Order: sequence, then C-alpha cells, then structure tokens
Amino acid sequence: MLKEKVENYLFGAIPTSDLTSEAFEIKKVNFGDKITYSPKVFIPLTTLCQDSCAYCTFVKSPKEGGTYLSYEEVESIASVGESSGCFEALFTLGDKPEVKWDFAKQQLNNFGFTTTNEYLTENMKRIHERYNIFPHANPGLMTSDEISNYKKYSPSGGLMLESYSPKLLEKGRAHYKANTKQIDLRIKTLNNAQEMRYPMTTGLLIGITETKNELIEDIVQLVNTCKENAAIQEIILQNFRAKQNTLMRNNAEVINDLFLRIIATVRILLPTQISLQVPPNLSPDIEMYLTSGINDLGGISPKTIDWVNPDHLWPNIENLEKLSQVSGQTLIKRLPVYPNFINNEWLSPPVLEKVSNVIDEDGYPKQ
Repeated sequence: MLKEKVENYLFGAIPTSDLTSEAFEIKKVNFGDKITYSPKVFIPLTTLCQDSCAYCTFVKSPKEGGTYLSYEEVESIASVGESSGCFEALFTLGDKPEVKWDFAKQQLNNFGFTTTNEYLTENMKRIHERYNIFPHANPGLMTSDEISNYKKYSPSGGLMLESYSPKLLEKGRAHYKANTKQIDLRIKTLNNAQEMRYPMTTGLLIGITETKNELIEDIVQLVNTCKENAAIQEIILQNFRAKQNTLMRNNAEVINDLFLRIIATVRILLPTQISLQVPPNLSPDIEMYLTSGINDLGGISPKTIDWVNPDHLWPNIENLEKLSQVSGQTLIKRLPVYPNFINNEWLSPPVLEKVSNVIDEDGYPKQ
C-alpha cells in the first residue's frame, strides 16, 4: 500500500543515506549526469491578489503599494533578461485580484482590459514576439480557455498544489482567507492543462502542515496526481521558510534530515519521466541535496530577486558548477519546458518554432 510505503520511507528505520542513494541511482538512470537550472528573470506582473496567505510577503493591498506593472516595465525586465542570457521570463502574480479590489479593476481598465488574465496574455504575447526569451505563466487558478490563450505564446506554466490538507483552510492556519488554495480547484487547473496539452510545474510547500499524517498524505496524493496527469513536467519540493511580518513568522522549518528523506521518497515513487527540483536559494547547504534524487535546481536569476522569497539570495552559479562536479554531475542550462515536452503535441506552432531555434539535439539550449 502506497501510504504504508511512504510512512516507512519517511519515518521508518531505513538510513537516510540508503534512501538518498536509491533515489540518486533512479535520477542517474533517467536523467544521466546532468543537473539543470533555468536562467530567468522574475516579472511580478501584479502584487495584488484576492487571497491572503499566512506566510506570504509577495502580496500587497492597494494601501500597501499593490499594483500592476506597465508594458514598459515588463519589457524592460525582459530586455535585461535577454541580454543577460536568460531563457525564462517568469510571470509571477496574485490570483485574479479584480475579484477583490476595485483598484485592480480600475488599473486594468486603464490598460484596456477587464481581467488580469487578459492583461497577462497580452504581455506574454509581446515578450514572445519581441524577445528571445520564453514566458512562463504563474497566475494561480486557470480555466481551459485561459490556458488555451497562454499556450499561444508560452511553452509552460506553473501552479503549486502546496498541500492537499483541508485543515489549512481553517482559521489560524496557512490558507485561511485563501479561497483559491482549495485543493480541488488547484487539481482542476492541472486537469485543464492536461486537456489543453500545456506543460505544468507543480509541487508541495513542505512545512506548512502540522502533523506527520498530513505530510504522509501530501506525498501519497502528489504521487497519485502525477500518475494521473500527463501535463506535469516537474515537481518542486519547496521548503517553507519563515518570514518576518507574517502570521507564520515563528513556525518551525523542515530540518535537513527529514527534507532529504522527503526528496528521496518522492523521487523513488514519482513517475520516472517527471523532473524533481528543490530551490537552491532556500537551503543553506545545497551541496547535500545534489545527490538526494533531484535533477533540477529551478530558476536562478542573474538580475532579479526572488520576489516570493526576497530574503534568500540566489546562489553563485560558478560555485554551483563546482559543487555539481564534486557530486559527479554537470550543471547545464535548460528552457522553462523540458525536452520530452518539446513537440507539436505540447507546444503551439509559433512557440515550437522559437524553441527549436535555440536548442541542441538533446533539447537543451545550444552552448
């Protein structure tokens, strides 16, 4: 039974070193000696949001300075990204803030739009057509129609599941007052992506639940979701980091040994074609995770901060290259879409053409 297996891997007697060795072997069989990262720039299209999560510092109300970027601001970031050798323009934004804020409606009207998703689509269109960089959309919940529009100009999108636990919606918990964090709505978005053939990144925010059973259930359900959904190209296991000025500023963070066991467990049980990532700026000892079963280090920016975790600076690429070599691996760049999704089933014709112009025979950016 999957739940018993997960519980045994996480909390049983198997030494952590044995678990990570098994996971690392699976990684090497399926991804070789490469460990990848995506050179990117963050484009925080709007810091307004209809939700209010207990750990978030990205979202701001209108009184706190929440706003939308203009076309000029978006394009200036994309231009800097292109000239710095980035391949990913990560559009990060709050989920449909016009549902909550009249100020958001007014700003959108000034731009000539009625919804955030329309404005996002237009910005991705401009970036797609004007720059040699690829938009990656993280707008929150997405309908099939919205995904259809994104797919015209973008090779991939993302939506973190974060946790399957309904208890997080209760008062005093992480997702109280965050209606879009209902797990059935987020799974529906992933199913919409599968229907529209749009590659997706998803994952868990490890540490926002409070019990062993919630953690076990999160991993069980994540594995099952990945087995059922062909659109999932990548899983992020993001370790919760407590932030000042949030309701969860004093909450405990996941310790190294447990996090290693979580990573290894997910790699062992995950469908082998799905990439596994941990964010390298959220772990002070990233070296120990290089042989835990991951094959990717996510987006790293040479020019913009991590707008979601602004207190945690990006690692030095040269140092990451050296650490990768010590672990017997080679650090290489990738696009925001993985090689096994680079075909006419998953990419629109104009996006596939643009992608094909920059990749080698293995599906990674030409050196």
